Amino acid sequence: MMIQQHWKPILFTLIALATIPAALIYTDYAISSQPEPKSSVEKETIPKVTTTVLTSGTYSSIIQAYGEVKAVDEVTLSSEISGRITWRSPHFSDGSQVEQGEILLKLDTTDYLSALANAKQLLAESELALEQEKRQQRQAMKDWQRSGIKEKASPLALRKPQLKVANARYKAAIAGFNKAKRDLKQTQITAPFNGVIIARSAAVGSFIEVGSALATLRGSDLAEITLGLSDPQWQQLPKQPEGTQVDIHSRNNTDFTWTGTIDRLSSNIDPTTRLRHVIIKVQQPLAQPEPLLSGSFVSVKIKGKSIANLFALPASALSAGGDIWLVENNLLKRHTTKPLFNHNGKIFVQRDALPEPLQLVRKSMPSYLPEMKVKAQPEEASQ
Repeated sequence: MMIQQHWKPILFTLIALATIPAALIYTDYAISSQPEPKSSVEKETIPKVTTTVLTSGTYSSIIQAYGEVKAVDEVTLSSEISGRITWRSPHFSDGSQVEQGEILLKLDTTDYLSALANAKQLLAESELALEQEKRQQRQAMKDWQRSGIKEKASPLALRKPQLKVANARYKAAIAGFNKAKRDLKQTQITAPFNGVIIARSAAVGSFIEVGSALATLRGSDLAEITLGLSDPQWQQLPKQPEGTQVDIHSRNNTDFTWTGTIDRLSSNIDPTTRLRHVIIKVQQPLAQPEPLLSGSFVSVKIKGKSIANLFALPASALSAGGDIWLVENNLLKRHTTKPLFNHNGKIFVQRDALPEPLQLVRKSMPSYLPEMKVKAQPEEASQ
């Protein structure tokens, strides 16, 4: 009985060891009997690109530049006399338009009326003294002739110096009278030209000294815009640009347009920007259907001379890096180019080394690579 119990564990161990090879053989058979997976062949995907075929031609260049509208005339109004302000025009306010000769301020006239009366009296007295001295001189000459003295009479004996003094006093009195009249006139401060009041600093009751700043007056009859042009833009200007009409557009509202003319060309290059300036003038900027205000930042377009061998490309064809993409033999080709100008959604580039006709990819994409195989889809077929 004890012997049988001893052999039972040994027997179970032997049976377990015997089943391991069988399990391995079965596993290997099961794996080898599985069907092989079907190999998948990926189909090549060729991207489609929309293209348009272009030929070069001759186009009138459009020079576009930006500038600020400024009044040609701008002065600081000041007083030439001192006095207390007694009256102010309702138009003498910030932003108000005034006309040339319009009275803006009045000063107290009391002292200036008194000064004018005194000057008038002095003028009358000096005029009387001059006439009396002339008569005395004539009498002195007669007296010398009747005296029989053969020596030459001295100027003093003939009262010539006295007459000269009387004449000088009369002229000084005239000058003093004119100054008094002018000072009285200056008690009314007027606008020297048509303009807009800016930064008023005077009020009724305030006392002003000679030279006191009263306000800034900005002219409204004429405005100008200074444009900085690069050398390539300068080369596109007409042969005689002075007087050429230009189109002016608002940067904030494209519906607002104005017309100006090229007034003059700068004779030097700006040392900071390295640009040369063209000055545009606009007549009556505030009288336009939509007033052209000083300080406005505007876009100006100038029609330049005609240039041959240009391609007119859609703006979407140019990448941020200045590249365009062409299709040649179903392969993408990259060309770096620099537009001469742009107009109405098109950019104009020189032909140079570009092929003709040009099969252009209408829209540049960041995923494009040189020599990438593509399928060109003409613009008409893609619409």
